[in-house]
Amino acid sequence: MRKNFVLASLVAILAVTIVASMVAATSTLDIAPGLIEVDGLDATSNNVAIVAGSKVPVTFEFTANENASDVVVSAWFQGERSRTFVENDFADLIEDREYKLRLSVNVPSDVDPEEELTLFLRIETDSGNYEEELSLQGQRMADNLEVLLVDFEPNAKPGETVPITVVLKNMGRQEAEDTFVTVKMPELGISRSAYFEDLSPVDVCDSDNGDCDQADSRERRLFITIPEDAKSGKYEMSVRAFNGDTETVVAKSLTVLASRAEGNVLSNPTGKQFAVGQETSYDLVLVNSGNKIAIYNLAPATSDALSIRLSEPVAIVPAGSSKIVKVYVTANREGTFPFSVGVTSDNFTKEAQYLATVEGRALSSGSTSSNVVALTIVLAIIFVVLVVILVVLLTRRPEKTEEFGESYY
Repeated sequence: MRKNFVLASLVAILAVTIVASMVAATSTLDIAPGLIEVDGLDATSNNVAIVAGSKVPVTFEFTANENASDVVVSAWFQGERSRTFVENDFADLIEDREYKLRLSVNVPSDVDPEEELTLFLRIETDSGNYEEELSLQGQRMADNLEVLLVDFEPNAKPGETVPITVVLKNMGRQEAEDTFVTVKMPELGISRSAYFEDLSPVDVCDSDNGDCDQADSRERRLFITIPEDAKSGKYEMSVRAFNGDTETVVAKSLTVLASRAEGNVLSNPTGKQFAVGQETSYDLVLVNSGNKIAIYNLAPATSDALSIRLSEPVAIVPAGSSKIVKVYVTANREGTFPFSVGVTSDNFTKEAQYLATVEGRALSSGSTSSNVVALTIVLAIIFVVLVVILVVLLTRRPEKTEEFGESYY
């Protein structure tokens, strides 16, 4: 029985301690509130108008009825604490003295054309806290366009076409008529525009089928083409939304990458067998898989065993196509000789590899000429002999024979 009594007493003491600490933690600072002004107007009327997206000064006059230290004052709008919260340290409070705190609070930008907003004003001290709740009348500016989104790939190559998606919203109280968006990159001489039509302050939709006759936002896609001769680097881009009443400009940047030739070089065939002094040819295939024209500079590697020449030392290949360049090779001596042809274009560098197997000697042009002359002479002699024989045969006549006949007497 005694144990139960002791346990009950401990529980009671603990409960009292917890309640006391809670009361202490939630104690109210004893002050006498006075005038509260928002943007210079008496906020206690609940009719002060504030404009969306602006910053308004807030002042609060009060008298301290007790001493307090570690004073911090703060303010925020309901539902927008993370974006509108402001906080400042304040002087210690001394009993019976009058004070005036000042704060500047950001009004939420995303509000209805007309909307009631709740502002919280709070004083925190080591002696307790005080909080005031004010009703204010939020409204939009008459004309206001907001660029909600500018979406595009941040890197592009010369000659590449870049799609830019822009989402625009009417954040004003009035209809935004004949609205346009222009994307400009002055350093590259680029300017593109799109028509966003009329934008309503709010969506006007049929609740039954969800169809909207009027929209407060719209999406368009613009296409810009980077010039072929654009240098690599970061370029400023301005996105300007405007109509006859207002405009909004958003700054972006786009990086132009270094121009590169893309593709490959192919050896066809990779190896051949021929004789000393004989000229043979290989094919060098240039493949341009890039999106711009490529100019290739070709240079064969020097070799004392081979004499190499190209049909084109400089080759121009359009984007997405290929070209064959002839590589002519003459061997100076027998052996097996690897050789290469270097290909360069902008930052593109590759080599085509070949192999020459040289055996034997080809007939010289002098020997060939002598053989041809000798053969011609022999044929001429034979021809003359045949002509003489033919003449003899044609000029030879047969001998005349006497005819003897029998006579009968």
